[in-house]
Amino acid sequence: MAGLPIERLNLRTRAKLRSTQILTSLPQIVSELLQNSLDAKARRIEIGVNCEEWTCWVTDDGQGMSRDDLTLLGSSGRYGSSKAYTPDTLNMLSTFGFRGEALASAADLGCLEICSRTSRSRETWSVILKDGKMLYSGSAVRWKKTSHGTTVCVRDAFYNLPVRRLSHPAAPRTFELIRKETELYALVFPDVSFVLHSVSDSGSSKESTFRIPRTASTLSTFSHIYGGALCQHVDEINTTLGDMSVEGFISLEGAFSKAYQFLYINRHPVEHGELQRIIESRFTLSTFSKHAFEESGETSLRSSTRRSPRKAEKKPVYVLNLAIPPDKIDNLLEPAKGAVHIGEKDAVYAFLSSTVESFLVRHGFASQSRRRESIDPSFSPQKRRKLDSLNDSGYAEHTSEDPLAYDLRVKVAETAPAPLYVSGVDALDEEDERIVWTDYSTGQTFLVDRRTGNSRLQDDQLLYNNYDDDVVPVRRERRTLLPSGSTVPSGKPDTPDWIRKALEANDSYKLGEKKIVSLNISNHDDHSGHRGSSHHCYIGHQRHFFSSDSAAIQQRFTRADIKDAVVISQVDRKFVACVFGDGGPLKDGISKNGRSLVLIDQHAADERIRVELFLKELCLGFLRNKLTGQAEENAIELRHLTPPRLILLTRLEIRRLADSQEIQDALWSWGFCFAGSPQITGLDHGELVEGVDGDNSGSYAQIAVQSIPEVVADKLLLAEELRDLVKGFIAQVDSSAVDLSRARDMGSESRIKDNDWLKALRWCPRQLLDLVNSKACRGAIMFNDSLTHEQCTRLVTQLADTALPFQCAHGRPSLVPLTRFGKLTADRGRSRHSQMRWSALEQQTSPD
Repeated sequence: MAGLPIERLNLRTRAKLRSTQILTSLPQIVSELLQNSLDAKARRIEIGVNCEEWTCWVTDDGQGMSRDDLTLLGSSGRYGSSKAYTPDTLNMLSTFGFRGEALASAADLGCLEICSRTSRSRETWSVILKDGKMLYSGSAVRWKKTSHGTTVCVRDAFYNLPVRRLSHPAAPRTFELIRKETELYALVFPDVSFVLHSVSDSGSSKESTFRIPRTASTLSTFSHIYGGALCQHVDEINTTLGDMSVEGFISLEGAFSKAYQFLYINRHPVEHGELQRIIESRFTLSTFSKHAFEESGETSLRSSTRRSPRKAEKKPVYVLNLAIPPDKIDNLLEPAKGAVHIGEKDAVYAFLSSTVESFLVRHGFASQSRRRESIDPSFSPQKRRKLDSLNDSGYAEHTSEDPLAYDLRVKVAETAPAPLYVSGVDALDEEDERIVWTDYSTGQTFLVDRRTGNSRLQDDQLLYNNYDDDVVPVRRERRTLLPSGSTVPSGKPDTPDWIRKALEANDSYKLGEKKIVSLNISNHDDHSGHRGSSHHCYIGHQRHFFSSDSAAIQQRFTRADIKDAVVISQVDRKFVACVFGDGGPLKDGISKNGRSLVLIDQHAADERIRVELFLKELCLGFLRNKLTGQAEENAIELRHLTPPRLILLTRLEIRRLADSQEIQDALWSWGFCFAGSPQITGLDHGELVEGVDGDNSGSYAQIAVQSIPEVVADKLLLAEELRDLVKGFIAQVDSSAVDLSRARDMGSESRIKDNDWLKALRWCPRQLLDLVNSKACRGAIMFNDSLTHEQCTRLVTQLADTALPFQCAHGRPSLVPLTRFGKLTADRGRSRHSQMRWSALEQQTSPD
């Protein structure tokens, strides 16, 4: 059967397909109209939106369009533009638009009305288009203008795309996106004033929600939009290198989120990409995140003050415009023009990195010695450098190192103190330093160091070197198969006896002692998934908890194993020794033979029990609150504050909290009730306090918190914990780390079960979770706490009832297997890595 013939799509279908790709949402329609106004040299732009009715309009005082221009747009439709370029100059664009598709696409997706007047015209002319047809052309009726300028109105957007409407963000979120889009262009066009209106369903205009006046600089505009809290202390940047330049500012204050980071190329907003990652890497390698100025106006670095590991690291605040010759960039990749390709990207990356690094050095956040000679755009500062390891398969693993880390190691080596030498004591010979001891029960032979008592297997050739007692890590430039039994020479031969005696006779020349032999700590922290700031209970005991021997024991345990465990006794007042019995075959066919001796960390176990007890109370209360709403009493046990606790927020945070009912409801559901809630919308007119320098700039406002969750009430009332929690949660929502829209559909209360508390963790404020973890850790059983056999049994039983019994609240494993005993397995001593079946590979690659 022959296939259908290929036919050419008609013009109407092609236009509609193109329009759906160019304009994908209501905020993007507003953005395209806003860019047209800026290209028209407008100095005042007014925007109105009615998200419920899918309507928006943009009015400006730009150059305007003549009657003939409007007639051309109505008749020719797509590809009519006053910014036409020849093919030879497409790589030298200086305007936002040039295709002539935005207005034509808006006419395909809704009803488009354009009213415009030029400076030479006495009449305002209008054209109305819908579905590719001109409905009206003539003198304007609705949007008459007294001076030059243009008004573009789009009604009933996406009327012919019902699926697009269903997938579109809700009205409050849509207006928030339009506000952010307006701020984005206002920052880089400070000589233009912006007004944003919101219109209700009835058509009556509300009070202007957003107004940005014309200012003298980007810094002044930033201060007006976000308040002066984040720009009290800034470094204005104006750097030039050849035909490139960077203008803007970087603040010495830090923020809780990345919402205040703006980067432009030739005043065009740039999507997050390599340039932003280069800036982030420079700040990550500095001390800015810990030593940035506080919003309260602290003006000195706090290098000597210990920072709590629970404190969120501050993010940089900056507005930078990178000026590059237009012929060296390409932003023709997609209609939104957000993706940019740079011709000489290495030079641009190095220039931008050097500018940021100079700021960090200038203000003491980085030292001159830490500056790199070159920048790798793919460098990820969050990744740790893994040590080389030699696994049981015989392969030596090697990962690339950071050049900066190498430089630091060299400097440390150069300044390392001389080895310890005791005068008058002869150095022991190689043979005298160690004692050979054989364990008759196992038949293994050990070498015991006379000085330290440390021992190791005599035939351990993989960890130690035959030529010297120093531990020599395997360093290879690539993944290499090592021959069995091979060793890596250290390159440092023994000192001849006659030289050693000559040096001992002269006090001016001292022969250092040999390095004490030591085993490497098992690298469990690389596999635990615990990143970010370390907690004391995670780092403090892992050296004593893990060893190479225990790491070699690979077993799988379930909660049933913990529940059926036989408690022996407490060990060293730190662990609970248990015997895990044979649990039978597992689901994937792996069977457990015999029994295992396991040590349970008493602190980690009790911390896990406590943290789940606290979180279950909070999370189940949150779920019930989301179902019932504020009409009923809060399901979380609260502590009412008398008088209410006042917290200080910035102007932007106050406005964000006042405008977002979702944030208010989420905080109430977690037990945080504000005075006057739910009528919190008046907070944007709240009490203003003086700025940090005494000026009444209105950068801050106070709100009163009248109740908080009882489980962490004591910690919330310490210092500024309550303020940081509210600020951090607002930052989480702004950075899309928490999606509150998904918390609406929670099902019925009768379906909430005890284990459903885990689902609510995705909406839990990060600072609240940190406080719960901290309380669970501080109040848990500590090392050196003596436990009776009954207490140990109760601890293990309670641990088995938890949802995540194998780690504490901060990621440290709660148990470790020591050895197996009982029924021996047939594969005893086999490598933890499966044996490679070379025959199977040979069969797959054979020609047959």
